[in-house]
Amino acid sequence: MNSSSAAVLFLFFLFSANPFSLSATAANEPVLDTDGEELRSGAPYYIQSTIPGAGGLELAPLYTSGGWCPKIVAQSKSTNGLAVFFNPVDSTDATVHLSTDVNIRFTGFDPYCRSSNTWRVAPYSTLPGHWWIANGGEIDNPGPQTLLTRFKIEKVKVGYKLTFCPTVCESCVTLCNDIGKYNYQNQVLLGLTKGDAWPFVFVKAFKAIEQVVEKHSE
Repeated sequence: MNSSSAAVLFLFFLFSANPFSLSATAANEPVLDTDGEELRSGAPYYIQSTIPGAGGLELAPLYTSGGWCPKIVAQSKSTNGLAVFFNPVDSTDATVHLSTDVNIRFTGFDPYCRSSNTWRVAPYSTLPGHWWIANGGEIDNPGPQTLLTRFKIEKVKVGYKLTFCPTVCESCVTLCNDIGKYNYQNQVLLGLTKGDAWPFVFVKAFKAIEQVVEKHSE
C-alpha cells in the first residue's frame, strides 16, 4: 500500500465517522458570491475572510523534514490573495452547489515544487500535529489521491465554510471535518479541524481587481 492510500485509510479511521447523508435541498441550493450571484465553474474567485480587510488565501512554504514542498494554503495578510477556480466533481452543471464535492485550485502552476495548485489534504504532519490543506492535488487519476481533493462548501450563520467530507457512495461511511486556521511558524495556515471552521465569502476576482484600481485612483 502506498503512502497516499495509507493516508486516506488513516484519515477515515482517525476521526469520528458519520453515515453518508446528503440533503437534497442543500445539494440543490447554489453557493452565492458577494454579489448574490451563483458561483460558476471555471470562473475565478477570491476566497476571503468574513472579517473585512482580513485578506484572502495564498500558498505559503512550510519547512518539514521533507523540505519545502508541498506548499500550504494560508491566509494572505491584507491582500486578496490568489484567485481560485471551483470544479464540481460529479456534475456537468456549471453552477457550484452546497454540500457537493468540488475540486479547488489556485490559478497557475507551482514551478518550485513542480506540482499543480489543486488543493488536497496533505499527509499528517507529526511536528505540529495537523492535516494541512496543500497544493499538489491529483484529479485526473481515479484513486485515493483524487479522494483527498474533494471538498464541500456549506452555509454558516455568516458566509460559508469549507469542509473535507468526500461523497463516496450512499452506503459508505465517510469522514467529515471542517477546514479551520492554525497559527504556525508566524503564518496562518489552513488544516482539518473538528467544529472550528473558518467562515469565508467568495468575491469575483475581476470585481476585486476593479475595486483596487478605483481605490488607488481616488
